[in-house]
Order: sequence, then C-alpha cells, then structure tokens
Amino acid sequence: MSGQQAKRLPYFGAPPVREPRRVLDEPSLRGRRVILSTPEGFVYDMRAVSSTRQDATGRTVLDVVTEEDYFRWMFTQAEPARRTFPAELVWVE
Repeated sequence: MSGQQAKRLPYFGAPPVREPRRVLDEPSLRGRRVILSTPEGFVYDMRAVSSTRQDATGRTVLDVVTEEDYFRWMFTQAEPARRTFPAELVWVE
C-alpha cells in the first residue's frame, strides 16, 4: 500500500492479513472458525465444537458444525448435527 493510500484510511488503516493455522497447533478450539480441506476444495464458515481427540482407529479428529448451526445452538440450545473431521485437514482462521 502506498503512502497516499494509507493516509486515506481512517484510524489504523487496513487490518493485518491473517494466515490460517493448523488445528493441531492450537491450544483451544471450541467456537473457533475453521476451514475444512476436502477433495472438492476448501469449506469455509464452519465452527469447531470440540477439542481434538482420538477416534476408535487412533486418528486425531474433532467435531465441526456450520456457522449457521453454531449460532442457532448458542441462541436456542438446539443441538446441531456434528460432523467429525480429521484434524490434519482442518485449519483455524
């Protein structure tokens, strides 16, 4: 960004760019926005609703829900349909 452009932005300017981080490197996950890596591409607007854990096969997994279902759950206490996803394919926004 040039000096002229920066002067036109109010307050602190543009927010810093955020790099996605591996779920396995994060200390707490519940409620965090996550990105799923699938064969069809990346899936955004998801929320983690559990910590990482080992499934029956020994794979590290966590439960995720859509962002819409997450907020419905927070406001109405209607339990969302959870989807278990391999942790190595999940990134924190």
